Amino acid sequence: MISADRARTWADRTLGRPGRVDLAIAVLLGGYAFARLYVTSGLPAAVGVLGMTLPVGWRRPRPVTAAAALAVAAPLNGVLFGTLVRCGTALPAVFLVAYSVGARADRHRVAAVGLLLCLVNVLAQCGYDPRLGFPAVALMAPALLAFFAAGRLVRRRTAMTEALRRTSVRLRAQRERTAQLAVRAERARIAGDLSTWLPSSIERIASTAAAGIPTADTDAGRTRQLLASVEQQGRTTLQRMREVLGTWQDDPLGRPQPSLAELAELLDRATTARTELTVHGTAQTLPAALELSGYRIVEHMLTAMPDAPGATVAVTVRFDPAALELRVDGPSGAGTELPLAAARERASLHGGTVDTRVSAGRLLTTARLPLVTSHA
Repeated sequence: MISADRARTWADRTLGRPGRVDLAIAVLLGGYAFARLYVTSGLPAAVGVLGMTLPVGWRRPRPVTAAAALAVAAPLNGVLFGTLVRCGTALPAVFLVAYSVGARADRHRVAAVGLLLCLVNVLAQCGYDPRLGFPAVALMAPALLAFFAAGRLVRRRTAMTEALRRTSVRLRAQRERTAQLAVRAERARIAGDLSTWLPSSIERIASTAAAGIPTADTDAGRTRQLLASVEQQGRTTLQRMREVLGTWQDDPLGRPQPSLAELAELLDRATTARTELTVHGTAQTLPAALELSGYRIVEHMLTAMPDAPGATVAVTVRFDPAALELRVDGPSGAGTELPLAAARERASLHGGTVDTRVSAGRLLTTARLPLVTSHA
């Protein structure tokens, strides 16, 4: 003998687990129909009408199966009990199942079969319900089709929403990978000149040290001066390496590295928008590495903005006693992750930060680079 638990497990696996809301609807429809027919037609008819309402409970997990149950129950109920008024509960039941068939059937052919089964139910109800009659098919069939079409529309919109969600997840992951690649590329670019800059610096230190080797004719003060120069050059070299790991050679022809003094030329070249360059504070003589990084950060900020000829891009350079502040205010757009990641990586090498804010279609980016680094 099959136990109740095994029977329940088999039913859940075969028919699916009904939802509580759908079961509640099925119980309400069935209870109302049962009470009404029990008074007017007796117990058998009241029990028989439950076959036309209870399948609503399985309209979500098995919509086509529920439609098949209704397609069998309606004509069978008519054959067994004759003409009875059932439309008050049986029609809402079949309309709900038709909606679920449209919303949950995967393939169009399966959905069409489910709709046809629901139509069989409607035809049987019209034939055996004295309040309807066959002329009511002209009204009930379009109503059934409207519920089915609403379900298909909801299914289509749900599928589009899910596809957009999956695409957003993939794009988010791709943006993260792209930003990571940008950081790596910027690090490689910053460190690329070590092979040329570092040997030349060491060679200058060695030449100075060689000139300071004492001889019989060498003045002691001169030697001390040269050795102090060696110490100073060594400290400068170490500080520069710690700050930016060396600068790179942008131009193979050996032209000077760009600096903050060339920002006006950068604005003319980098965008067709109307540009404004403002400098606050007293300009200071900054280390070449910091000048270059400031220039590159502004360049990355400009790249993060769309090139809009009718827009305005405002660049502000502020020299504070403890920090260099660079601010770019311009139009916002897509594709900002890559250049901003490079700007942040550049600023982090100096112990600085880059903050961004989007408001009213404008992208405000602010970089702050300390003039005195924390590196010893």
